[in-house]
Amino acid sequence: MRTLGILGGMGPAATADFYRKLIAATPARGDAEHLPVLIYGVPQIPDRSRAIEGGGASPAPALRRAARALAVGGAQAIVMPCNTAHHWHALVEQSARRPCLHIVDAVLAQLARCAPRARRIGLLATAGTLAADIYPARAAAAGLQWLAPVPEVQRGATAAAIAAVKAGDAAAARPLLRAAAEHLVECGAETLVAACTEVPLALDATDCTVPLIDSTAALAEHCVAWARRSAC
Repeated sequence: MRTLGILGGMGPAATADFYRKLIAATPARGDAEHLPVLIYGVPQIPDRSRAIEGGGASPAPALRRAARALAVGGAQAIVMPCNTAHHWHALVEQSARRPCLHIVDAVLAQLARCAPRARRIGLLATAGTLAADIYPARAAAAGLQWLAPVPEVQRGATAAAIAAVKAGDAAAARPLLRAAAEHLVECGAETLVAACTEVPLALDATDCTVPLIDSTAALAEHCVAWARRSAC
C-alpha cells in the first residue's frame, strides 16, 4: 500500500485522535493490512487562527518544511488533521509535490451519506476557519447554507471550548460545546459539523439534537478510501 503522511501537531491530541480513527476505519485483519503512515507532529507551528485574523506569525514556512519532510520521507499523499490549516492547503500540495487530501471533501462525502437532505449546516469551528470561509469556498457547488454562531457564542462557547481541549480539559469544554451546538440548532441548523479536530475530543453525537459529523472521523475514512483506490 502507498504511504500516507500525517502533518500533525495542530494540536497533538487531535493528531493522536485522527490516527486512532484511521486505524478504526481500516478494514484490517492484522497488522500488515493497516496503512503505512509517517507522522510529522510539530506543535510549534504558529497559531492558524491568529495568522488568518492578522494577529500572529504565518504558519506557512513551518507547513512548507513539514510537507517537504513528509515527501522526502516517502509519503505519497499528505493529510492535515486540522481544519484551519486548510487555508494553506494549496501551499502544502505545492511544497510536497504530493496530493493533500482535503478535510472538507471528506466532510461533504460524509454529509452525502449520513444527512443527504440537510441544507443548513452548522459549523463548530475556530474563528480562523470561519473567517477564511474554508467550508463555503471548498463546497460552493454543494448548494449548502453554512451557519456560524453569533460572535458572542463563538468567543464565549466554541473558542473557549477549543482552548480548554488544547489545555487538556475536555470536561470543561463539553458544556460549552453543547451550548454552541444548541445555539446553532436554534438558528436553523439541520446538521452540525465538528469542524475543528479538537471538538470531537469533547463532544459527540449524543450531545446534539441533530446529526453531528465528526470531521476527524470523516477524514480518516477519506484516507482509507484513498489508500484502497491506490492499491487497485
